Amino acid sequence: MKRVLNQRPVTFFAFFFIVGIAIAYYADIPEIILLPALLLSAGIFLLFFFRQGRRMFWALYLIAFFLGAFLFQVQFYTDFTGIESNREYTVQAFVSDRAKMSAETHTYTLTDVSVGEKHFGKKVLLYSGQELDYGDTISFTCKIEQPSAPRNPGTFDEQMYLAGKGAGFSVFQNDAEVMGNSIAWYQYPLLLREKLAENMDMIFSEQSAPVVKAMFLGVKDELPQELRDSFSRTGIAHILAISGLHIAVISYAINFLLKKLRAERRLRFSILICLLLFYATITGFAPSILRAVLMTIFVVIGRWKLKDRDTLTFLSAALVMTLLFNTAQLFGAGLTMSYGVVFGILCLNPPFLRLLRKICFDRVRLDSPVSTSLSATAAVFPMTAYYFNNIALAAPVANLFAIPLAGMIVVFAGIGTLASLLWLPAGYVLAFPAELAVRALTWINGLISQSAFGYIEVNGFPVWMCFVVMAVIFLCSDYVLVKRKTKAVIAALVAGAVLLTGAAFAANAPELCVTVLDVGTGDAIHIAADGNDYLIDNGGNLQYSKIDEYAQENNLFFDAVIVTNTKTKNLKQLAKEKRIGTLFVPQGYEPKEYDADYPVKEYKLCDRIELSKTTGLRVTGEDGKHTSLTLSRKGEDIFLFAQNAAQDLAQQTGQVKLFKPAGGAAENSVTKELLERLKPECAVVSVKGDNSKGLPDELAMDLLEQCNVDVKTTAQSGAVIISFDDRNRPDIKTMK
Repeated sequence: MKRVLNQRPVTFFAFFFIVGIAIAYYADIPEIILLPALLLSAGIFLLFFFRQGRRMFWALYLIAFFLGAFLFQVQFYTDFTGIESNREYTVQAFVSDRAKMSAETHTYTLTDVSVGEKHFGKKVLLYSGQELDYGDTISFTCKIEQPSAPRNPGTFDEQMYLAGKGAGFSVFQNDAEVMGNSIAWYQYPLLLREKLAENMDMIFSEQSAPVVKAMFLGVKDELPQELRDSFSRTGIAHILAISGLHIAVISYAINFLLKKLRAERRLRFSILICLLLFYATITGFAPSILRAVLMTIFVVIGRWKLKDRDTLTFLSAALVMTLLFNTAQLFGAGLTMSYGVVFGILCLNPPFLRLLRKICFDRVRLDSPVSTSLSATAAVFPMTAYYFNNIALAAPVANLFAIPLAGMIVVFAGIGTLASLLWLPAGYVLAFPAELAVRALTWINGLISQSAFGYIEVNGFPVWMCFVVMAVIFLCSDYVLVKRKTKAVIAALVAGAVLLTGAAFAANAPELCVTVLDVGTGDAIHIAADGNDYLIDNGGNLQYSKIDEYAQENNLFFDAVIVTNTKTKNLKQLAKEKRIGTLFVPQGYEPKEYDADYPVKEYKLCDRIELSKTTGLRVTGEDGKHTSLTLSRKGEDIFLFAQNAAQDLAQQTGQVKLFKPAGGAAENSVTKELLERLKPECAVVSVKGDNSKGLPDELAMDLLEQCNVDVKTTAQSGAVIISFDDRNRPDIKTMK
């Protein structure tokens, strides 16, 4: 049989290793199953290995699969056995790294952590206003809360964020006691990093310094959110994180200099590897920088020592090494974008070069830059759609100028900053080209991001489509040994299938979806009806409200916000970000200064607020402070959002399919008479876990159980998402 793939055991090992990690996360396979499977695979591999059988490679790939899955389960989850959430513990730890020192709240990475008398075994992130030094041994008392998975759709995943940094939990503390100081050897380069960052602040303008520090030192905390959003909209967010591109530029500059000094090949490569490792040390072995350095070192060693110089194999080996000690990085935008861009260039650059040379791009020397830009864009677009909710239409143009400008910034920023350590005026002069390049990069990027063809917003881009796009990219590469016409046909069929699947999903998307958000105290309900978005806000504690975060992460503009609490203060940030179309308020509402930014309409008992031709909200209860609403569709009441005691809901006379009790199922919010009148299938209790009021009320929950009402509580399940079909039948899902 004719081979259709080049033989690359390392590449296939990396592939199955990644698949194992992904399946362990999405399927949550327990360790008790994975460890025996891993040992069995190792035994099968040894059997085939000693028999010299070709099947040993398949056994090796099984090892890769189960190894990835097992390591993820071990590294992702933290053992909190014996740690109670409501109890204070004495934490003792060593300050190994720090960041955001120019901000009011600094970020410290703590290692060698002890909780009480027990060794913790993972890092801890400390947020503090105190200024602590490298090597400080500190002690403080605090309550420890386990990190949570996303509680609302599209919001911050604290558990994955901490796992990606090798940390078990985070804590805010301003009164840590310093018990001693002993700087470790690896912290001296970190002090040099801070010195370089200080000098960058001096030799670059206030606007350019954050960009330079992100691109050369990996310090991204100071980048304004507006700038991050602008770069993501044009598809060049990967430029702001140190990736293989930046390290390749640095490597080329070092190699070029050593060649000019007539250093022999072995000496050049040895010096280059040592300098790259030192560079990774300066940046604190940040994951994004470490993976880029590893990738480059593998390529350098391969070109130096190996006869078969296969870059894809080196890339695969670097990826496995990167993930081996922290598998959770696979789910971060940094790793997928940095490796994805290089993968796209390796796969698509040769085919694009051939195509561009056929149409004479090589005559004007545009074949290579255009090919690189197109390859990077093809690989990065599914990731920007998934992580940043947009597809950058202008990415090919943006990458065309961003890649050479990024190279210029990295080289001259490095030269200028190092020179400033010796003589500050020399740093100013040598860093000036980098200053100009940063200004050009941000200016041109700003123009493109604001243009009509810059980007389109997408929400809910499925992760499986990212895998499909990567598979098509690999299929189109020279690594797949089939005829080009066959590749084109297969790629077209796959692309067509993806488009049809997407169209089918879009066609079957529910016209009405209600999301009861987990915002702790108070209520926030997102209604998506016939392509428009609405928010019901019942106030609560502003400190714990997640409404603005939810809107920002999901790129939401609310066509209308319906307030059901006369004293709500939750809308300030939404108003500031201009995410409110119209505000509906009850009688007695206390106006806010930001209400001047949008139309305000008052409603009263028995009024109906139209959301679409078939869907509306009817005011069915009020007590002078809170208002209850009933969602109806096609003439049928389907969901009662109660904010009042049961006796104040006299206007709701008919049945509903779903019922949200008032005040987190507070006392008197549920009565037997009310449940007999409503006959709900399910009750959604929006309440904060471990709250001081003892909610939900025990009697209310007993009544719901006696009436055979299925109960979902946000404290246990996170947000509750209810989709309604054409016949108003609910499909209920939760975040857990």
